[in-house]
Amino acid sequence: MANDDAVPLWWIVLFLLLALGLGATTVYAVGGNLIDPMVALPALLAPLH
Repeated sequence: MANDDAVPLWWIVLFLLLALGLGATTVYAVGGNLIDPMVALPALLAPLH
């Protein structure tokens, strides 16, 4: 075992994935959308023009 107090990277990745997954699940559970395609697509394609 390591004797340092650093948090392992996989703990941080796991926490972020769980937090984002639970957030997305909550949004979908209440009937919301994370991204509205009609709003997101023009914003993403604008730099291409």
